[in-house]
Amino acid sequence: MDHLSTLIPECLDLIITHLLLDNRQADVAALLQVNKTLAATAIRHLYADPFQYPFHPRAESYYYGNEGEEADLGKVKNGSLGSIDGLARMLLGRCVLGSVPKVVAVVFPELAAVAVSQDTNTLVSPNNNPLDYMTHIRHLNLCIPIAYTWQHEVLHTAPPATLDYIQQEKFRRTCGAEDMLLSYRRRLEMVGDPLPLYHQFFRVQLMREVNWMLVSCPCMVGSTGVVDDGDWVLLGEQLKSLVIPVSDVERYLEVVCQFKSLEHVRFCLDEMLEYLEEDIEAALEEEDEINIERDVEDVPGVLKRNKFRKEQAMEVLFKFVQEHGRLFPGQLKTVTCPESEIWQPWGWISLPQKCPDEVQFRILQLLPPLRRPSVLCEENWMQFLAHPRATDLGAVQKIDAYFESGNSEAYERLIENRGFLQRCRRLRTLSMGSLGKGAYRWAVEEKKAYLENNSGGSINYNDKRQESSLWQKDKIEDRHLYLRHGLVPLEIAYISGSEELPLEITDEINDIAYAFSETLTTLNLSIPNSFDKSILNNGDEPTSMWTIRIGRGWVDLPNLRDLYIDARVVARLVLDPELLVHCPNLVSLSLYDDATIDYSLEEAIRNEWFPALLSKCDSMTLQGWTALTFHPETLSSMREKLVVLSMRTACGTDDLCFILPPPLAAEQEQEQEQKQEQGRHESGWYRWTWDWELPWLTKLDLNSKFAYEFQFQFLASCPLLESLHLNIHTNLAHTRDLDRSILSISGAKKGMIVLPKLRNLEMLGGWTVVGGNEFLEEFLSTLCPNLEKLVAKHWNGVTLSGFLSILRKKDPLSQKASPSMTPQHDEHQDSNDYNKVREMELAGRGMRGGDDESELITNLGGLGLVYMGWESDDEDEGDVLRGVEFSFEYRKFYVLKSPQN
Repeated sequence: MDHLSTLIPECLDLIITHLLLDNRQADVAALLQVNKTLAATAIRHLYADPFQYPFHPRAESYYYGNEGEEADLGKVKNGSLGSIDGLARMLLGRCVLGSVPKVVAVVFPELAAVAVSQDTNTLVSPNNNPLDYMTHIRHLNLCIPIAYTWQHEVLHTAPPATLDYIQQEKFRRTCGAEDMLLSYRRRLEMVGDPLPLYHQFFRVQLMREVNWMLVSCPCMVGSTGVVDDGDWVLLGEQLKSLVIPVSDVERYLEVVCQFKSLEHVRFCLDEMLEYLEEDIEAALEEEDEINIERDVEDVPGVLKRNKFRKEQAMEVLFKFVQEHGRLFPGQLKTVTCPESEIWQPWGWISLPQKCPDEVQFRILQLLPPLRRPSVLCEENWMQFLAHPRATDLGAVQKIDAYFESGNSEAYERLIENRGFLQRCRRLRTLSMGSLGKGAYRWAVEEKKAYLENNSGGSINYNDKRQESSLWQKDKIEDRHLYLRHGLVPLEIAYISGSEELPLEITDEINDIAYAFSETLTTLNLSIPNSFDKSILNNGDEPTSMWTIRIGRGWVDLPNLRDLYIDARVVARLVLDPELLVHCPNLVSLSLYDDATIDYSLEEAIRNEWFPALLSKCDSMTLQGWTALTFHPETLSSMREKLVVLSMRTACGTDDLCFILPPPLAAEQEQEQEQKQEQGRHESGWYRWTWDWELPWLTKLDLNSKFAYEFQFQFLASCPLLESLHLNIHTNLAHTRDLDRSILSISGAKKGMIVLPKLRNLEMLGGWTVVGGNEFLEEFLSTLCPNLEKLVAKHWNGVTLSGFLSILRKKDPLSQKASPSMTPQHDEHQDSNDYNKVREMELAGRGMRGGDDESELITNLGGLGLVYMGWESDDEDEGDVLRGVEFSFEYRKFYVLKSPQN
């Protein structure tokens, strides 16, 4: 006997549920063939929601060209549409049908032959399968595949009867396509070939009718073929969730009394009643043309009619929910009307159909409050806001409440009810837009009161052991929930600014860091990159540079692992000097601002960080003011873990960065040395000595002053380095020499730095190769013998032939022909005369479309180089090469040891 059959029903249900959650429908279907016990349980799970997406995965087919066409067409043919149509055919075959709509008869012609005798109630059915499917259906959703039927491949596999039907004049006039704005059809590129559009209208109509037939028609549950009171059911009476097309909601309103078990409704916006402003403006400009070409109302008339139809549909939608609530109070749990994708054929074309916020809110007010939700997110957020005070939030552990900028009404309701956060006593993950100044002051006050009541003792989270003594000290229940539940154990906080409150977020982030200091593991702050900069205020006197200050009032955060602050494009990010000192267990640190492009000596000496101990940090990326004020001695504590190090300022066009002019930099350095000799420890630039050891470093990215002051001897302590980026490209012609001294290691046996794992080397700016082509070869071969990509832009002292000579001397990787490109060489030349290297790309200041590509390839001996532009003085090959990029990636080529004639 099969071991599964011996399990109690509850265990078997749990096993099958997990299999389905893991998308193992085939394994569950296999149980149908084992025995009756397992088949009965499996079929109940498989047919509870027969049209769910995992059962009918859509075929992804976005290829361009002819390659693989047959395979793609096969995938579409056997994909979601085929399986859904087959399932719908089988289920409709078990329904007691009266008349069959034309659109259904086209796809399922056998159903048109079904006849019901009014005298004998005898069902003539094409499907007399003895298995009982219909009684198990609890969820009905036929909207899922409609958004993916625009593909031209679908048309190639559509039955001839369908294609004939959608091209008939009657269907074209009545389906609704003729009422579509011509400007939108142009954007869809369907003016000349409207067949995909007609097919989409056809599928929408088919979904609408099949859905209604399954809900409204009596369904056979026996196998005798004779309908009596014991052998049929109304599917609508047993459904727990249902998707209703908005265009058809009136029919469902008429039979709303059937939906006594309904708990979840989703309304599908299946008509195209709204257009983007750009389409409307284009249509108004073409109004005369439209009236001439099409015998329809003018554009304003079409838009007015669509608006009226939508208002009517929204009113009926509201009445459906209202009437259901009157008949079955409290039965409906959720009602949604999400943005429809039915009329968005491709990702780059958007025509969203939306239910107005006010309509959704009115509907949600008819429903009961959420029942102890554990998560507040997009699916239930508006329903919570409809009953903010009546909802029990004691079980909420996660909040995901990002609102798009256009959803202002929801955002305003969120601001009005922001006090709800205090009632989420089990909250651990928070993803929230800015709620304004003081939004988390309650948490700060709770933390202070808790510390005071505990006389500085340890903090307990969700712990009631001290409840009785504390409760006697404070009876104010609403203001001091921590007395009963402990402090909120928030661990992860993602906070994003809003255009309305761009800088209030600094107050919020500081309060969060203080209030949840003991439990916080991840703190992520993103400030919007577009808003009215006139409202920026740095908290002190106005300055020409906008600043955002973070870190005021922070205390030790012993569990903080990830700190991410993104102020790019917005303002200068200024951190409290002791901020990093409070975060000793950071693993990842990322701080960005794009406002700090240049700086002056006066600005440079204003702020500084204290050195911190970050022994667990493996990734540090600082860009902008936070990089300039970083205390370099912190790197001494990062020896054992640091893998990625990036120190940058913002760059301009063509990777231009800012470095203080050499005289000013020297003057500042001399002044700082004098202050140190006099014992004056005032703020100033730190000296980057580059004498630290970071043996686990794999990526180093520096620009501006950090790259300009970089000491190559540091690389001797980085044997695992894989990527090195140094950018000193400025308008002030800063230069650095590359000679043998930079590779020398004093006291070492070999005396030269070697990085065997370095694959990517990018050096931009005035790097001057002292020793010309001879040292260039030594530099690349010694420092990075296994290099795969080289970017060398704006260098001095290097010729094109110098770079090529290095490539021609590389050891051959293979003697076999490249599979991706035919080598360019003389057929009779010995294969030993050329070596194989990966693809190379040339690039420089004068990037153009490759006007001189053929001339370049000829001059280089037909080496198969990809040209992107380079700069010379139109003399000879010996000129200094200003920009070169070799990318030894993807494809492979043969490079001759000597140029062809």
